[in-house]
Amino acid sequence: MRKLSLFAALMLIAVSLSAVPFTDSLGRTAELPEKIEKVSPSGNLAQLVLYSVDPGKIAGWSSRLSGSAAEYFVQDVVNLPVFGTFYGKKADLNKEALMSAAPDAVIDMGEIKGSKEEMVNDLDRLQNDILIPVIFIEAYLDNTPEVYRTVGKLLGDEEKCEALAVYAEEALAMAAEAAGKIDDPVTVYYSSSDDGLEAIAEGNFHGEVIEKIGAKNVVPASFGASNNRISMEQLYIWDPDVILLSSPEAYEEAVSGGLWSTLRAVEEGRVYLIPTEPYSFLDSPPATNRIIGIYWLGNLLYPELYPVDITEKTMEFYDLYYSHPLTENEAERVLHPETAI
Repeated sequence: MRKLSLFAALMLIAVSLSAVPFTDSLGRTAELPEKIEKVSPSGNLAQLVLYSVDPGKIAGWSSRLSGSAAEYFVQDVVNLPVFGTFYGKKADLNKEALMSAAPDAVIDMGEIKGSKEEMVNDLDRLQNDILIPVIFIEAYLDNTPEVYRTVGKLLGDEEKCEALAVYAEEALAMAAEAAGKIDDPVTVYYSSSDDGLEAIAEGNFHGEVIEKIGAKNVVPASFGASNNRISMEQLYIWDPDVILLSSPEAYEEAVSGGLWSTLRAVEEGRVYLIPTEPYSFLDSPPATNRIIGIYWLGNLLYPELYPVDITEKTMEFYDLYYSHPLTENEAERVLHPETAI
């Protein structure tokens, strides 16, 4: 460990000779190389943002890519080492492996965890431990364009980041304009569980896209931030216009009759299986994958307010954000996962 720390310290001294200061969202200033060659993300949001900018700059992952995700990502980076993350219930950062990879910076993104002071102390402590600059960029759905422009300056790839920012900016602008025109919103029920009875409540980030596009989540915010077990009787009471499900098992159960058959959404054929390749269009993780979700759900529920060719938009998104061009047939398959059941 001593040799590793000494090597990292020498590298840090060498870098500091031509360092460029960067002030992060917490007001912390880190000295970064003039040209950043490699970065390590901490967390799924940072992982997807940084990958979308330049897969070649990823030194390793915060979490292993799932089988589905690996099929859509550039194969040269799929098997990079996994360093773990330093926040959350499953925090498992491997500091030695991270130091061995020697990225130019470790980048965390998302909301401030705990208080600002606590997070400053956490990141300063980590930076002192690994002798690698650690920076935080505050990120949430609405400021996605700003995040990309910040990353563009940070990584020296402003042209690519501007294209990513503009795509997100246009989606968010369309949603804001549409939501302002809706007086009688479509009511929506969303569940990601295999039985369809774990409800996502209003205000939960898992259902943020529903509210963003101008629809109404039938599950009150009073149900809490976590997934909530409900009964069929409760679902009958809400009787939503639309049901969104991310589990093929739940979708099959809902559309095959039985207890779900008397729900209005089932009778009217408005039960939808959410696209989830390589990530859900609504959440899981709550990252850049939600941008295409705005177009998909908006066009699905309010086609007159979201007059886009969703197949074309999906192809554009996958090429831009995943570096994975889709054919029109592949895009249709992604958009209609129910056809594979």
